[in-house]
Amino acid sequence: MLRSIALTAALALSSALPAFAQSELERMEAATVAASLNMEAFMVSRAPSLADAMPDWTWGDDMRAAGSCTLDAIRAEGGDAAAEDYIDALEAFAVLEITSMEQLATAAPVPISSDFAVATSQRCGSDDVAMQRMEASGLMEAMLDPQVMMQLMGQ
Repeated sequence: MLRSIALTAALALSSALPAFAQSELERMEAATVAASLNMEAFMVSRAPSLADAMPDWTWGDDMRAAGSCTLDAIRAEGGDAAAEDYIDALEAFAVLEITSMEQLATAAPVPISSDFAVATSQRCGSDDVAMQRMEASGLMEAMLDPQVMMQLMGQ
């Protein structure tokens, strides 16, 4: 009887763990999309010509895989608390009123450290996905326009 209860509890816990991980990934997805839309709103308010060059920020399988890899890397480096802290920071950043490019650059959450964030985004593929989307939408090309850059910098 006791063995049966222990087995039932173990099975219940093991089935709950993927749901918890999925919940974390869903939070990360929602915060990332909201933060991207927030950034887009700021950029378009400064440089209206960028409106037609913004990529679709919704996540597909490629971004979900990159997000899952990122969460795993954060957890491996800093533990569960680091992953939770990063998601909390993303959620806070998603609703931050962005008023300058400098603020955008300095307020964006970084997991663990800048070096870790760069290495992880390259290893997990989020950099590649973002670059492909920005190139396909025309945002990368638009950002090369000095007039657009001056507008974004508030000049």
